[in-house]
Amino acid sequence: MIVSIFNSIADLMGTVLAFIYKVIPNYGLAIIGLTVVVRLVLFPLTAKQARSMQKMQLIQPEIKKLQAKYKDNRQQLNEEIMKFYKENQVNPMAGCLPLFLQMPIFFALFRVLREPLKHIPHDSKLFHAFCGTFNATQCGKQDGYPKGLSFLGMNLSKSAADIKGGFTTALPYFLLIALVVVTGYLQFKQTQSRQTGAQANPQAAMMGKIFPALFAFISYRLPSGVVLYFLVSNAWQIGQQALIFRTMPSPVMGGAAGSGVIPAAGSAPRPAGKTADGKSDKPEPAPPPPSEGRFKRALGQARDAARGPAPAAGNGGGPAEPAPPKQPPPTGGRPSGDGGMGRAQPSGSKPRPKKRPR
Repeated sequence: MIVSIFNSIADLMGTVLAFIYKVIPNYGLAIIGLTVVVRLVLFPLTAKQARSMQKMQLIQPEIKKLQAKYKDNRQQLNEEIMKFYKENQVNPMAGCLPLFLQMPIFFALFRVLREPLKHIPHDSKLFHAFCGTFNATQCGKQDGYPKGLSFLGMNLSKSAADIKGGFTTALPYFLLIALVVVTGYLQFKQTQSRQTGAQANPQAAMMGKIFPALFAFISYRLPSGVVLYFLVSNAWQIGQQALIFRTMPSPVMGGAAGSGVIPAAGSAPRPAGKTADGKSDKPEPAPPPPSEGRFKRALGQARDAARGPAPAAGNGGGPAEPAPPKQPPPTGGRPSGDGGMGRAQPSGSKPRPKKRPR
């Protein structure tokens, strides 16, 4: 589905390119006209992106103040930055969405200029300028077809690497590449001129110097029609940024004063690991699980309580002495000494001797 949408966008641009060529029968001017039409359509998105980037540059000094103030508490730093964004009505993602929406259109335009025969209508004047009376299949098999359409002494279907002639023949191609590098660098310097010392980003400055030179190597092997598109696009971007910068406040040295930015006051720093209400931001530890023998121990204690108090222990905590034997009643009864065979003796008398058998 994505591929079909991309091809539809490329076919639409091929139709627009063929229409412009019908009105102005010059391939170079048709490419310039198509680039301008695409940039006009994308102007609301690119303008929003430029304003968002400029706003982010204006607030960078205040962001650095917050980073220095809350360097010991990452959570509070994030809270204060989000609060600061909300007060100044800044969306840090606002500059990414327009760029994301532009990329498919720019890639489709690049594809149309690199392989025009696949996307322009076959009954158009531009197609006949490329292929004459041949169809799309025959056009690539016939000598001299598709024809190279020229502009300012350049064959826009060829790259600077394809030129085998002398210096005079190759000079227009290298001048076109040089203009791409110069306009790319001017675009970077235009953006840097709006930044103060506190807003400057060394990494971005380095990339801004490298990218124009990188485009020189890329353009060396691309068709000159695509390089012409790079040049027109850079020139348009310079004019667009100049227009947008006029409507925005200029950055002021030293911070947000006079730039329309609400200064970041921020709350008092709190110790790391604490929330705004003074509580710890770490979850409370869960209570330990009950030990395996706790229930059994409680059950044993309940049983001991039901049995009653234990017998008193002896002195010194030693084993208890055995209870004394019960005394016989003082009156009456037969003594157990004679086995229950004789009569009971009166109390206090001596025992009678047993009779000897005769």
